[in-house]
Amino acid sequence: MKKITLYLLTVFFVFSTVSVQAATEIRSPLPIDSASDAGDRLLTTGDDVLPGETSSRTYTYTMLGDEEADSSKYVSVDWAHSELLIPPSALTIDIDGEPLKSIALSKESSQGNVRVPLQDEHLTKGTHEVTVRFTGVIEGRMCDTGNTSGSWLTVLPSSFLSIGSKVELALNDYPNPFIQTTNQKLTIVLPDSPDTMSLEAGLLLFRQLQGDAANPNNVSLQYEGQLKTLDGRYVFVGQTDSFTGPVQTLIEELETLPEGEDVLFEQARIVSDDTAVDAMFVLAEDAASFEGTVDHLLITTQRQQLNGSQLALSSAPSVQKSGDTIDLRTLGASDFMLSGTQAVSQNYFYPLPVIDRQSTVEMDVRFKTSAYVTSEENNDASPELIAWVNGTPHSIPLSPLEDDQEWQQHTIQVDASTLQKDTFLDVSFEANGLRSEAPCNDSDLDRWIFISSDSQLTLPQGSGQANNEVFSNMASLFSTDPGVVFVIPDESNAQTLQNMTGVMSGLPVTPLTQQVEFIRAKDVTEEAVSNRSIIYIGDPEQSPLFNEQKEDWLVTKDNQVDLSQYGFVPETSSEYAWIQPSPWNTEKAMIVVSTTDTIDSSLIQTLAFPNEAFSVAVKNQNGAIFTNSASIQNEQSEGDDTSNESTSMNSAWYFVGFIVLIAVIGAILLYLRRNKKK
Repeated sequence: MKKITLYLLTVFFVFSTVSVQAATEIRSPLPIDSASDAGDRLLTTGDDVLPGETSSRTYTYTMLGDEEADSSKYVSVDWAHSELLIPPSALTIDIDGEPLKSIALSKESSQGNVRVPLQDEHLTKGTHEVTVRFTGVIEGRMCDTGNTSGSWLTVLPSSFLSIGSKVELALNDYPNPFIQTTNQKLTIVLPDSPDTMSLEAGLLLFRQLQGDAANPNNVSLQYEGQLKTLDGRYVFVGQTDSFTGPVQTLIEELETLPEGEDVLFEQARIVSDDTAVDAMFVLAEDAASFEGTVDHLLITTQRQQLNGSQLALSSAPSVQKSGDTIDLRTLGASDFMLSGTQAVSQNYFYPLPVIDRQSTVEMDVRFKTSAYVTSEENNDASPELIAWVNGTPHSIPLSPLEDDQEWQQHTIQVDASTLQKDTFLDVSFEANGLRSEAPCNDSDLDRWIFISSDSQLTLPQGSGQANNEVFSNMASLFSTDPGVVFVIPDESNAQTLQNMTGVMSGLPVTPLTQQVEFIRAKDVTEEAVSNRSIIYIGDPEQSPLFNEQKEDWLVTKDNQVDLSQYGFVPETSSEYAWIQPSPWNTEKAMIVVSTTDTIDSSLIQTLAFPNEAFSVAVKNQNGAIFTNSASIQNEQSEGDDTSNESTSMNSAWYFVGFIVLIAVIGAILLYLRRNKKK
């Protein structure tokens, strides 16, 4: 009897625990067109080519909960390959590092499909890897290196995983499954008339989720009034009492609501008959509470600490400012190995501060090698390790190790001029000579270079300065205190919201809440813009404060906007943007993206990731983007010519001074000689 009682109590405890942790289930006031379904996920959205003798490609998928294996859960890989392949060419599928199936490839199998059933261990909660490995042998080969353009296999975009769907979501699943947008839409929803703090929270979450999404084009930001049906997944952001339509009905069904300074994060399931969609609510009683607290959803390390199906938070994460020294781990790298079959690393990126010609940029690479790489018995061409920094190669010598030495270190001096025009630091590594070029010799299997993620980079510390004369590093605006103020249109309509999302999606970084402030054009004051850089979205002539400075705008002439002074045709110009020192603080920047219509994403991309130095950009009615880069280059050339003239003049005076000095010394010697004779 005691055993039965204990069993019943245990069962009761388990079920009561599950019910507490379960996501809220809400009846939908709107019809659901397409239910959230994590079942089928594409491996790739394009053709993935695996070239050469051996190559591989790894794909990841995330399970939101444990699933049991059955016939509906599998990996399906479609391929096409070179018709020159002969046995023993092969395609192998690994899951979590374990080879599960190999398929022989020959000229008769130039197209095909392989299906690999998933087992229980491949369906546990967490992230898993699917690796497609290719070995290609071609006709006529006899102990060659296999490096030929005739050996290749392509993983086709019709390849997919069928992995089931977990109904119950928790906050530690965030941002999954919301960023699984390959075949699902993600919509962030705001109240129809949001205050600026709610709008800021929605725009920052939109920027972050779009950057994480498998397909950014499937991520959108909408007002509540635009919702007619539910399709995909949703994130609702705003004050609890500011929603007035179907979202208000959903909020009324939540068990708890935020109070005081709390922000509520809650995962929910919105159901209608036999269909359902996943949703997350980010709600506050007072919109000012979003400041700082929303950063918990923007910072990866903070996301990982969320738990349960709902949390009410009022704290802001403490963000440690990075110094002038960062390691490869900060760039997203872990320890990695280069070998004869994997000779190139992936690219790692980091936002750059302002770089000038006097900036010191160094990279201290920590690595170790197999003994054969540095052996004096190595008769092949000496292996070489190359660090690529923003497209510029830097050779790292591979010298023999001392007896008590395991790791090697080498410091690279990076020319600051190679980084001046870039928004991001771009680092990758390449190893040459690790593959044996001797026929029938597989000694390349013993050659490797292991690079530590503790390798460090030294960058100039942000001094509060931001690029404010040309579009060359918009990321520097957000890394300077106290950040950027966005001046946005007064109207809350679909077009202005689309323009704001267009600007946000083009930003090179996702700012935190304390790095930005959004102000309606009618509410902007001189105090608000006197100590920060500015990004103005819309027509600046409609703002009294900005219009007062019109005669000092870079694009005006005789107090009128005149694009023809830079060679543009005003009649065909539909949108334009410019950057200049702020009229209220010349150390800060003022960026204006001016349009009376919809802002084109290509214009924003040109501003955020420029290939040349320019201060004015125009999109004409044909969709082409033009800049004033030619005039900027002429100004820089004239500046260099003036500098050269000054240098030449100084050199002439130095020469004259030297002649005078020689004459004086000669006169003194002559005087002393005459006195000596006397």
